[in-house]
Amino acid sequence: MSKNDVVKAVVLGQLPAALSVDVSLATPLTMSRIEGRDEVVGVLRQLADSFGIGEPEFITADGERDFVTFVGSSQGHEVGLFAVLTRGAADTYSAVDLYARPWPFVKLVRDQLAASDERFRDDIDLSAPYAPDGPPGGFLAEQPAGLPELSADVVFHSPVLTDTASGSELVGFILNAVGEISGAPRFRIVSGFDQGFVMVYDATVHGHTWQLAGVCGLDGSGRIDDMRIYSRPWPVTAFFRGEGYKLMRDRLGPQYWQGEDPLAVLGEADTAQ
Repeated sequence: MSKNDVVKAVVLGQLPAALSVDVSLATPLTMSRIEGRDEVVGVLRQLADSFGIGEPEFITADGERDFVTFVGSSQGHEVGLFAVLTRGAADTYSAVDLYARPWPFVKLVRDQLAASDERFRDDIDLSAPYAPDGPPGGFLAEQPAGLPELSADVVFHSPVLTDTASGSELVGFILNAVGEISGAPRFRIVSGFDQGFVMVYDATVHGHTWQLAGVCGLDGSGRIDDMRIYSRPWPVTAFFRGEGYKLMRDRLGPQYWQGEDPLAVLGEADTAQ
């Protein structure tokens, strides 16, 4: 089995032997890490089925981890899943961290799972500030000074928007709004590959940690021409979507806000309608 086949099989829950006995899993839909090989494999299989994923979209690695993305489908809508696999001892993985996009269609996955599994109904408590455990390794000792410039025709696949934004002006507007809402990112991982890089970082929304991961492709001049961003956990992402809607609704039309009313989670009415 090739290394890429191993990575794929692990995320699909098809290769328990590649996980350590005490492996832990963070999902996009729950707040707590899931512990133990048997539990983790079972949840990975549930998620793979519910997200409708199969063949990977993208795989890369650094010295400590493997990264893989998938494109799936939920009720006819495209969903994406990003996985960070942290290597442990004896050629096994000690941790799996999952992120997803975009929120309204990920919510369809969550609702399907919650109907039959209390884990996805109950492990969403935000009564206290969400402070995640992991991914392993903590934060970078030296934070990056900033991202490369955007190319003129950059495309942006958001963790909350249901349409793809194109062009440096529009994408720059969205990224400025992101910073206004969630503050400066704290990077955990920045890992380069041929013509791009992977990043994993934390931000803050309504006092809760919001965790994100992304793949950025670069053009021949070293400018970002493709950004695919994924997030977790589901309840905190909902807060960000609501705040983002208030800042961006005058610029971004309804195709970007499909699904549940973005303001519902904030207990506010949309006076613009």
